[in-house]
Amino acid sequence: MAREMKDSGINWVGKIPSDWSVQRNKICFDCSKDIIGDKSEETQLLSLTTRGIKEKRPEDSAGKVPETYDTYQVVVPDNIVLCLFDLDVSAVFSGISPYYGMISPAYKVLKCRHEWIIPRYSAYWFSYVFDGRKFKHYSKNLRYTLNYDEFAVLPIILPSIDEQQRIARFLDTECARIDAVIEQTRASIEEYKKLKQAVITQAVTKGIRPNRPMKDSGVEWIGEIPADWKVFRIANLYDERNECGSDDLPILTVSINSGISDHEVADEDQIRVFIRSEDKTKYKRVYPGDLAYNMMRAWQGAFGAVRVDGMISPAYVVAKAKQGEALDSRYVEALLRTPSAIEEMHRYSHGITDFRLRLYWPEFKNIRICVPEIEEQCEIADYIDRQNQTIDDLIAKKEHIVSELLNYKQSLILEYVTGKKEVSVP
Repeated sequence: MAREMKDSGINWVGKIPSDWSVQRNKICFDCSKDIIGDKSEETQLLSLTTRGIKEKRPEDSAGKVPETYDTYQVVVPDNIVLCLFDLDVSAVFSGISPYYGMISPAYKVLKCRHEWIIPRYSAYWFSYVFDGRKFKHYSKNLRYTLNYDEFAVLPIILPSIDEQQRIARFLDTECARIDAVIEQTRASIEEYKKLKQAVITQAVTKGIRPNRPMKDSGVEWIGEIPADWKVFRIANLYDERNECGSDDLPILTVSINSGISDHEVADEDQIRVFIRSEDKTKYKRVYPGDLAYNMMRAWQGAFGAVRVDGMISPAYVVAKAKQGEALDSRYVEALLRTPSAIEEMHRYSHGITDFRLRLYWPEFKNIRICVPEIEEQCEIADYIDRQNQTIDDLIAKKEHIVSELLNYKQSLILEYVTGKKEVSVP
């Protein structure tokens, strides 16, 4: 027999079971304001991530690190941690803590009022709420931020405590099954990525022609190379290029994952890549065959061979092949994006901490690389392009599976926390 339903009065929820109630968040939660204080040095640092609350080491923090963690908030098991700022772009939203620890004061830490709501059910409810950014339209300020008072009056739908427990137990079981398949698939993706890197590293340092004599390159990060290959300082092969851009050229970007784009990034994405200047003459001109890198992220692999006419950020470095040098910059890009090369560039970079590191041209040009003749450079670059395409296609299929599983998981949560489906009573 179908459940009797009623209108929830919430447009993004729709109908709910007639015996469920619509309440306000302030009925169900208290906002914790406990500060860790002088116990910060002995307390576990926590982080809100896309996969929930995780333990974190202070030395693993990216960006600016606080002088003290004394102002961080206390978190205990079953607290709900919410990110209520940047609701239009934030990648993290909520998590239920399995730990005792401390977390940034930028987040809201909630304690469940157990007479109204249980922590596991509330975690699934917020997973549903934040999927599709349902809180975004409640915030009208520039950064799409909700303060606690604004959050407190937003609606929440509640079944009985008994039904909350049934829903949470059911979703725990089903979501665990889905998560296990997702983790297996993600592990497979990582193996493909390792294979891809191994193929590239082998090709750019050992070549793809079998049964050839080898020699010591004399460069620690390169190791042995084919006997007919040569080793050069980058300064022997490239000069720095400093030409101004023009209005008729696309603005290209340099990515850690994919090198240099072959088209201009869409306006809505450019804000997140760099601050765009209206004066295009401030950008640097690049030509096909050039090599370019982001000097602030070179130590992470932000290198690329230019494939189309364009221009890049003035904060980047552009290298052009010296007159008379036969170079396929696709090969050089692949070489410089190997883990050993990235570590070498890290060594040549300057800065107090990693996020302040810069690899300037005078240091970059002194790095030594191995280079075969141009015919073999092209042969290796073509081979890498083919292998990359094959492996990338396999990775894309796996990523599609992950995406489908995540969508299914969210649809499952939606159906049960809004009462569209019912967990049967044992």
